[in-house]
Amino acid sequence: MKHLFFIALFSVIRLSVVWGQEMAADSVQIGLQQALREATANNEHLKMADTRVRGAEAALRESRGASLPQLDAVFSYTYVDIVPGFRNELLGNIEHDLLPKIAVSQPLYTGGRLSNNRKTAEAELELQRLSLRNEELGVKLSVSLAYYQLLSLNNQIGILQESQRQLQVHQQYARLLVQAGRMSELELHRLAVELAAVDGRLLKLRDDYRQLSNDLSLLLGRDEQPVYVPTDTLRLEGLAIDTTHIVRIAVQNNPDWKKLEWEQRRAEAQINSQQAARRPQVSATAWYGYEFGLESFSFSKNDRYFVGLNAQMPLFDGGVIAAKIDQAQSRYEHTQWQREYMRKALAAQVQNLYLRLREMDAQVAIQQQAVEQADQSYRLALIEYNAGRRSNTDLLDIQKSLMTSELNLNEAIVNHNKSRAQLLYILGVL
Repeated sequence: MKHLFFIALFSVIRLSVVWGQEMAADSVQIGLQQALREATANNEHLKMADTRVRGAEAALRESRGASLPQLDAVFSYTYVDIVPGFRNELLGNIEHDLLPKIAVSQPLYTGGRLSNNRKTAEAELELQRLSLRNEELGVKLSVSLAYYQLLSLNNQIGILQESQRQLQVHQQYARLLVQAGRMSELELHRLAVELAAVDGRLLKLRDDYRQLSNDLSLLLGRDEQPVYVPTDTLRLEGLAIDTTHIVRIAVQNNPDWKKLEWEQRRAEAQINSQQAARRPQVSATAWYGYEFGLESFSFSKNDRYFVGLNAQMPLFDGGVIAAKIDQAQSRYEHTQWQREYMRKALAAQVQNLYLRLREMDAQVAIQQQAVEQADQSYRLALIEYNAGRRSNTDLLDIQKSLMTSELNLNEAIVNHNKSRAQLLYILGVL
């Protein structure tokens, strides 16, 4: 469809000669792809999201380590005020008792608590990765919208500057007619008013341009705030996706939808983890060391070791475990309903944005015709005006109509590209 609008876009593109001569000395040229790469590398929100991912990775390593043997070096000192007479024969009957040892412990059976804690950590890591992806898509969308708006403002400034030039030429010609007595000086005042209106609009557009450049600097993570000059031309951007399966693309790629799946997995693992608290917990402990005191020490007599099993079974907890299970169950059911609603909402949002994009295509085609007709009318009116068959008022109205049509075409193309970016954002493929 893009080739249909090249002729119509010419009237806008020919006026989008960058007003760099009028910009500040700190202007910087930038393309959309360059801006997207820079934002994904330097945006502070993405860096914060990346730290959360690293934290979730550490939590997963922690959950895996909990099922491995724990090896410790232990040193203990005790003082016994009443010492039995056979102090050197039995463990623990030395007045000043020193016991360095190597201890190892290993959980043998936890009822699935450790495995479900690991599954919870895995789900949390995936959620943080999807959050990072969602943040990245959001930053890309903001950069794209800001860049398209910069292009729009740049073109609007070019259109108004061309209108200003036409009015100035018209004003010079009108002065000659006034001096020749063929035109009232009132028409000169009207031209001055039109020029002042254009000057006012240009002033506002330039201020808007500077503010938008500052916003773009924040998205790019830059400390300096230059005036950005877009190197791309304003044109219709294509989708480059299979629109017949557009909802399926969203289900496969949208981070918010995929997060709900992992939230459901996490809630299920939390239910199982709470249920494991009702089952027996069995662990093994062993240690080996040397016990000695101030009285004596012997490698052959003072070595000590211990091997044991610990088993624990909850009998009554006042309903705490049951309450925790109910809480986890409610979170699981909440996620189920939320996922069902999200599926319907996502399909509706994708379809609505796609319809909006098709509407923008039609709007561009309409504005194309309007620009062609307005440009032709202005050329004919200018000939008739020079021949004395059309009034100054008619020429001003037709010239203003041409400027309005060009601005409307510019806005229609920008709105099309913005709608496209929003659709790709929802699809998760921006």
